[in-house]
Amino acid sequence: MDKRAFYIFWVGLLLVILPSFSQQSGAPFRDIEKSSKTTPADTIILPGPSLLRFKAEQDSNYLRAKRLPTPPSARFYADMKMLEKQVLAQKKLAGLSDQEIAKKNMQISPELFLPSAQELTLYQYGLMQSQSVPFLQIYKPYGLKVPLSSIATFLGLAEDVSPLLEYDLDVETDVKVSIYSEKAILVATIFDGIQAPGHYRYYWNGKDDRGLRQPRGDYIGEIQIGRTKFIRKRIRLEN
Repeated sequence: MDKRAFYIFWVGLLLVILPSFSQQSGAPFRDIEKSSKTTPADTIILPGPSLLRFKAEQDSNYLRAKRLPTPPSARFYADMKMLEKQVLAQKKLAGLSDQEIAKKNMQISPELFLPSAQELTLYQYGLMQSQSVPFLQIYKPYGLKVPLSSIATFLGLAEDVSPLLEYDLDVETDVKVSIYSEKAILVATIFDGIQAPGHYRYYWNGKDDRGLRQPRGDYIGEIQIGRTKFIRKRIRLEN
């Protein structure tokens, strides 16, 4: 058998085998039937950012707009005008002026300015690196750190007469923080309302409810928690 007859034999054999092989289930030559039915998996909402799906009309309009001989500055101006209309509509619904919106945006909670645990750790590490001396340990950021004033107050050797009032709440309850004179006359009411559980700190500025500076001397800071618990502290005001 010459080479030409050999090739013709194998080509004919492949033409007979391939059609029957493609009709079997799972064969690689079988066309996949696309179903238009919606399955339960298509309705599951997965977590994460949602993908924006655009229509064919939107895509064609976008492509048509890109083909226009319009400079980028003109497109940017047109987009800003559209955005301006949306902002004006939102301002009209909110009923606020530009100054009121600016003040509202500047009302940031003081807790957002407090450093996190990671920032405190990095701060201590930076101090340790800045004061590092080879073969010597000068700065020790670890261990117990208690001010001498706190130790003296705990032992009864000193009294905290600062205008700082702090307390802890285990449950939500009514709280009233007041300042009295030595003659039990109400000078200022710092807080009067309901507070959630947590730790609270108040610093008296030495003024009464009318904003007048009080003379130097001793005052009493009273914290009323509920109807039965009272915390009192002597405050010495130094002008």
